[in-house]
Amino acid sequence: MMVTLVRVWDEPAEYRETGAERILIGGRVLRLERSPGGGTPSGPPLDEHLVAGPGETSWALLSCADVIVRDGGEPALHRAAFPGCLVLAVNTRNGCLLVADGWSARLLPVLGERCAEEDAVAYASSVHAWMVAGRPLGVLTRLTSVRGNAVAQVRVRDPAMQAAPGAPTVRPAFRRAVP
Repeated sequence: MMVTLVRVWDEPAEYRETGAERILIGGRVLRLERSPGGGTPSGPPLDEHLVAGPGETSWALLSCADVIVRDGGEPALHRAAFPGCLVLAVNTRNGCLLVADGWSARLLPVLGERCAEEDAVAYASSVHAWMVAGRPLGVLTRLTSVRGNAVAQVRVRDPAMQAAPGAPTVRPAFRRAVP
């Protein structure tokens, strides 16, 4: 995955479409569709944003991405390089670091495995949708990814931890993609 458009729908808790990528977050079910996608659920999405994956090297594409996922590196340096990014995910050996609007947390896989790239993308996209919908990030304690029959869960640790000094803060109201 290099750069892709991700659409997110807020689904009822009983939503169980086979094959859909879902994230359980803060007592809600968010359905994610990456472009190019299949059928579109009825109704407008909760959020729509561009995601730049770890392999993306184009400065122009990284500069316009709302969500950036990286393998390793210092989150504050990534944020400083791309101040328009609302959510940054950095995969490390010790979990995935998420940074968003002055909030940051470490996602620790419940079963001890490494946070896979597609899970990091899904978690970061869900946090983006959660944030632009005006929901508080501080309430997040667990994120669960459901992809077909595969389930991955992470604990959100240190949700009150602030981003590194000098890391720019971007207000979600100015970057919201979908009204």
